[in-house]
Amino acid sequence: MRRRFCLLAVLSLLALVGAANAQQPAQPSKKPQHLLLWKASSPTATAYLMGSIHVGDDKLYPLPASVESAFAEAKVLIVEVNLKAVDQAKTMELVGKYGMYGADDGLSKHLSKETDDALEAYCSAHNLPRQALESLKPWVVAITVIATALKQAGEDPNFGIDMHFLNASKPPQRISELETADFQLSLLASATDQEQQEMLASSLKRADRAKEYLQKMQAAYLSGDSDALLKLMKEQESGPPSLLKKLVDDRNVTMAASLEQYLKGNEPCFVVVGALHLLGDKGIVKLLESKGYRVEQVAAGAR
Repeated sequence: MRRRFCLLAVLSLLALVGAANAQQPAQPSKKPQHLLLWKASSPTATAYLMGSIHVGDDKLYPLPASVESAFAEAKVLIVEVNLKAVDQAKTMELVGKYGMYGADDGLSKHLSKETDDALEAYCSAHNLPRQALESLKPWVVAITVIATALKQAGEDPNFGIDMHFLNASKPPQRISELETADFQLSLLASATDQEQQEMLASSLKRADRAKEYLQKMQAAYLSGDSDALLKLMKEQESGPPSLLKKLVDDRNVTMAASLEQYLKGNEPCFVVVGALHLLGDKGIVKLLESKGYRVEQVAAGAR
């Protein structure tokens, strides 16, 4: 029973995968003024780059007509991971492989007293069974803590930008992944004990303000304020710089290299990745520009 609870809890790793098969909520009429959308061009192909926030509310929709039009014209929808195609049973197996301790080990043996006390307090305040987390490694618990905070705050992965486009994609448009669930889980699992403990400690400190930060990020997202959004996202990062480099900067390089192959082809593409991967001096936009591609931000109301 404890094993099942732990594995189900960390399905939130992939933007709360369980929501991928749910119906998309109805969307209100309020229309945002701007969004984070770029157009990357080569002599043979065009790729629209859409920054995503993975959970949100109905204020994100409907998206501007220019965004939906660019998506409709694309032959390929490119995402980090196709959440609608994720096998939950296999994901649970992967979590068991990468995120759980053996019979003679446990979470308490890998935490400082300060972090262990903070986790105990968080579990008591949020009605989480602390003992059920004992077999999980700190990186899994860190993500579970944030996912629980967002869920209790009423934030919904069904309103995430990536889920919106995955739900809307229909043949003959095909869906392509930049990464796999196995890769993402193994990357997190590669963190050292110290990195994982710092990630958990940081998550516990910011969990109770998760909704506040997410609302601020959504406001910056809707206004197209990339500087404010990047600042907020940096404030919400969990873990030491060594881990964040692997989770963000190094992945940006790999993603940009994959997207370059599409730009060398002849199919129009629509790319949806976490907004943090597009922004900043080490983001995908700058990386593609450095490779000689023309990349321009698209106004929400124009093409």
